[in-house]
Amino acid sequence: MTAAPPSLVATPPGGTDGPRPQPLASRELDGLRRRVRTGIWCEALGVLLPLLLGYAVLTYAIDRNLRLEVPFRAALLLALLVLAVRSARRRLLAPLRVPLDDDEIALAVERQAPSLQETLISSMQFERALDAGRTFESQDLMRAVVADARHRVAAMPFANALDARRVRNFAARAAGVLLVFAVWGGLDGHGLWLWARRNLALSAVEWPRYTSLHFVGADAGVVRLPQGDPLTVRVAASGEVPDQVYLRTRSHSGEVEVEQMSRTGDGEYTRTIETLIEDAELVAEGGDGFSAPLRVQIVERPRIEEFTVDVVFPAYMNKAPERVPLTEGEVRLLRGSELRLAAKSHKPVVEAFALFAEQKVPLERDGDHAFHGALTPRTSGLLVVDVIDRDQLGAGAPPRLQVRVVDDKAPTIDFKLRGISSLVTPQVAIPGDLKVKDDFGVTVVSAAWRATDDAPEHQPQRRPDDVPPAEAPFLPIGVAFETALVPGVARFESTATVDFKPLNRAERDDDPQNPVRPGMLLSLRFQAKDNFGPGEPHEAIAEAMTFRVVTRDKLVEELRRRQVEQRQEVLRIRDEEATALLSLGQNPNPTGADPRVRQQLKSLAARQQTLGRQVAFIADVYQRILWEYENNRIWEPGKVREFEKLTAGALTALAREPFPATAHQVATFADGGDEELRTAAADGYKDIVARLEAIAKVMEQVETLAALIEQVRGVIKDEDRTMQAVERRLQEAGRAVFGNDKPKAPEQPKKTGK
Repeated sequence: MTAAPPSLVATPPGGTDGPRPQPLASRELDGLRRRVRTGIWCEALGVLLPLLLGYAVLTYAIDRNLRLEVPFRAALLLALLVLAVRSARRRLLAPLRVPLDDDEIALAVERQAPSLQETLISSMQFERALDAGRTFESQDLMRAVVADARHRVAAMPFANALDARRVRNFAARAAGVLLVFAVWGGLDGHGLWLWARRNLALSAVEWPRYTSLHFVGADAGVVRLPQGDPLTVRVAASGEVPDQVYLRTRSHSGEVEVEQMSRTGDGEYTRTIETLIEDAELVAEGGDGFSAPLRVQIVERPRIEEFTVDVVFPAYMNKAPERVPLTEGEVRLLRGSELRLAAKSHKPVVEAFALFAEQKVPLERDGDHAFHGALTPRTSGLLVVDVIDRDQLGAGAPPRLQVRVVDDKAPTIDFKLRGISSLVTPQVAIPGDLKVKDDFGVTVVSAAWRATDDAPEHQPQRRPDDVPPAEAPFLPIGVAFETALVPGVARFESTATVDFKPLNRAERDDDPQNPVRPGMLLSLRFQAKDNFGPGEPHEAIAEAMTFRVVTRDKLVEELRRRQVEQRQEVLRIRDEEATALLSLGQNPNPTGADPRVRQQLKSLAARQQTLGRQVAFIADVYQRILWEYENNRIWEPGKVREFEKLTAGALTALAREPFPATAHQVATFADGGDEELRTAAADGYKDIVARLEAIAKVMEQVETLAALIEQVRGVIKDEDRTMQAVERRLQEAGRAVFGNDKPKAPEQPKKTGK
């Protein structure tokens, strides 16, 4: 047996026969193992880098044009990371976790070189067994195989175990991607850097824009806008000027509005926002440009509160100051009066003033909020009170007051007669409703009268060239007011009565000593004075009322004629009511009947309403006739009240209730055909006819009583005249017998006629 070469002899464990030889193909296997791991990295990079390039190209194109918000960019980046992790696990982590021991590499080599016939793996296993000192029957054979393998190691195709072409392909892909990024960086390094910051680091940095927009005149991006004022926004564009620019308004409450701006010049756009009630943020958009946000801060204007205006009248009026009710919006100011102003602002103010007739009147401030002042307007105009606050803003709604300066004018007088016609007796008392108004105060209200005899036989003979005689003057006369006059009131209303009986002291109405006698014209007028002080008070004289003075007989005759007319009107209405009652009973039931029946009933109801109004008018006229009896002292007031109750009062009650009630019953019967309503209406008609008949009889009795009273008065007057004639004859006879110095016979007492 030939001894083995020293290099092929295995040294027993623990032996000292020389250094242990290097394991079989350990260097080649280690190199192959490194190449495998390098190939795994190349393949992983060849997959991941193209994935990154695809993501870069896609996100650059999208983000550069659409300028994605952070959430969208984060979603795309997350998708990239998911794909990258999955690819890395498959292409890098999983292959690297596969154990690459010598046996596996040897098997990989033998799979690529079938001619080795498992020589490499077998020799490597024999060598490990011999090194371990395990005993085998054929150790020499094993050593021989190991030695043979050592001689053949250099010729074994270890490089074929790795797919070098595949590794080169993936390495080329990775290199190509890196080259693309390098070229991209060389051409547009800033763009690549912005892309990486936005799509990898998710930074908020903006892409450069082709269009640049900015707000004109907005310092520091903030505008303080008074509440309620319009805001005009101007936007300037540079770079690529867009055709349209839009203004996006986001209010503090989150509401968003987008409006198109108007182009007003070369690269300039404007938009007016009519009203902003809360803070807002404005952004202009046009082309690919966005302006920096413009914040609008709403500043509340000062609000003037507790505004008061007092009018201080001139001293001659002796009148306390008056507060003007601002709800009227206008104040009539007597010339020479002063306006005192006072108010408060809900915000601190630096200036307060009043504007009137193009004049600015400073007002004195009381602290930071209150202010007051005064002015004396000389002409009419608009008064505006305003303030300036610390934001240099005026009041949003400054108080306005229209001031109309007027001169002190004479009062106005209105007098309406009550129960007096154009004919009166000498003993008349003329009552009426008096209304006197003055702008600033009434001090005196009085009346004046005059009586003139216009009978032709009493007029003096005049030649054509004679000067017409002067008119008789008006003389003062007392007035009885129901309400006393308070000097200085602007409006005086009261019942006023002028009594002429005290003027006529002689018993006979036609006595020449009486200033007011039958046949004369009696004139009456009222006059009033105000409290004007710089000169004489203004005096107003109302239009004179003229009456014809007649005897009692003449007036009673006229009044009786009018009484008869009203009684005849009552009888006429009674007859019409009786006719209507007959028509109501003869008409058939309107249900199912001819439509003309219903129309006739409707006309009957309307006629009943008209008759009720006529009765009310008769009551008013008769009431005035009775008042004339009282005012001319023909009847006593108690007797007049009694007649009023039985005549005018009864007619008024009749017009107020029965007439409207029966008219309603007839109209309802016409609509529904209820016979009970017809019966009730017929009863009402009968009651009205009976009451009208009774009232007419009372009116006739009143007329008869008036005639009887005047007849008695006439008899008494005739008796008085006879006694006076006898007395005159006795006196004349005495003078004829005894002479003129004979004492007169004592006068007999005269009868009064009562």
